[in-house]
Amino acid sequence: MGIVAKQSARNALVLATGLLLGAINTMFVLPAAFEGYEEGWGLIRVMTSWGTILAQVLALGMPNAMLRFLPQAQGEREGNVLSLIAIVPALAFAVAGLASIWMGPDALLALDADKGWLLSGRVGAFLWMAGAYLAMLMLRALLIHRMRTVVVTVIQELWLKGSYLALAVVYLQGWMPFETFFKWFLYSYAAAVFFMLVEAHSAGIQLRKPSFRQDGKPVLEFGLFAFWNVGARTIAKNLDFVMVGALLGLAVVPRYTFAFFIATVVAMPMRAMGPILNSLTSKDVAKHGPEASETSLKQSARVLLSVTSALLVAIWSGMPWLDAVLPEGFQGLEWVVLAVGLTYVLEASGGTAGPILQFSDRYKLALPINLGLVVMTVGFNYAFMAWFGWGIEGAAWATALTGLWNMGWRTTLMWRLFQIHPFTRAWLGIAASAVAIAVAMRGVGSVIDVTDSTLWNLALALGIGGAGGALTLASAWGWGGLPELRQELAKRFSP
Repeated sequence: MGIVAKQSARNALVLATGLLLGAINTMFVLPAAFEGYEEGWGLIRVMTSWGTILAQVLALGMPNAMLRFLPQAQGEREGNVLSLIAIVPALAFAVAGLASIWMGPDALLALDADKGWLLSGRVGAFLWMAGAYLAMLMLRALLIHRMRTVVVTVIQELWLKGSYLALAVVYLQGWMPFETFFKWFLYSYAAAVFFMLVEAHSAGIQLRKPSFRQDGKPVLEFGLFAFWNVGARTIAKNLDFVMVGALLGLAVVPRYTFAFFIATVVAMPMRAMGPILNSLTSKDVAKHGPEASETSLKQSARVLLSVTSALLVAIWSGMPWLDAVLPEGFQGLEWVVLAVGLTYVLEASGGTAGPILQFSDRYKLALPINLGLVVMTVGFNYAFMAWFGWGIEGAAWATALTGLWNMGWRTTLMWRLFQIHPFTRAWLGIAASAVAIAVAMRGVGSVIDVTDSTLWNLALALGIGGAGGALTLASAWGWGGLPELRQELAKRFSP
């Protein structure tokens, strides 16, 4: 437990630093650096999203298979199993590389609605990015298996975000042209892979002759399940950026990226609590069965709903004044922020429904849900942006509907399969109060004008937003949504 506590504390510090670097870059440096050339930033964002999608496809669930099977392999067996797991994505990437040879220089033009020259001749760069993400997926799983989580976090959060920020500052100053910036951005990912390889070597990782007859079938079966269960969600999240570029143009992608970054603040409680809840749920389901998990399901649902809705209400309440201090080309995004933030609230409000299904013997029923998630993402994005002409607001509301799909099906399956559900009187009260407070705070805010002072607008955004978030938390407290916090405070402050 000492190792876990120490690494968790270090990871938290690194994550916070990475979030700060990302905020500085996304909200201040990149908008200034790419002012008038937004399609350049859009190219970078679409390339990373497409690289993430392709890496998930080529990995075929092998990173998850690594975490599943390596702990059971002792001594030389670890090298045997690891070699088998590594062969699958290596062969898949080789096939993708061969396929790219026959692609012409204009093969990627469909990723930009304006079919601009910027995507011409970029097939190699996109394949490079996919290869880097694929290597990092595999190495990340391997290093986590060896309890080198801090190193992984440092490379992914500090190195990648820090180098991106440094390159953006250099580009902003006019010290390098875009093509040089683009190449060094790719090199930064190659460096991240190199750093992970060095760490894997120092951890004593060795490859040995694989045993296809003994390990092939279980590894491939679990890998394919993990691909559809975990990979599909990652693909769905990144499809939004790709489709915004394909349907609206690369120059529009930075606006969606900007709003998406603000909304991801709502997901912070899930990122912090998710691993702990997953671990507890897996043990509870294994020991007592999914039917006995209703208490933890209800508890996690109301707690996560309380904190995520409070964050979303805080952002929404202060958005008019925050909007006034944002760069001019990135204003007017409040509905995009609301829709994406609502997606995270919907996912959080289902509590541990997803993990309960995943760790039960009915786990295969998650596959059609996740496949449907990808289909819904493509369908709603196309309908809202191409048919209805709703722009990036359409992309955001398509994301919200996929969140509703995810939460709705999982909670429905909880009831149909195990006769349990996450809903309580407190849950309903928290949800209703959050909506009422959000509407009331915007009504109060409507009588307070946006000023010409950046500092005063920022103070109003923080003050009014903080008040909205605090009221939502207080309401959740009043509904009995946070009894654990009440008990902890009673322990610490009782005489």
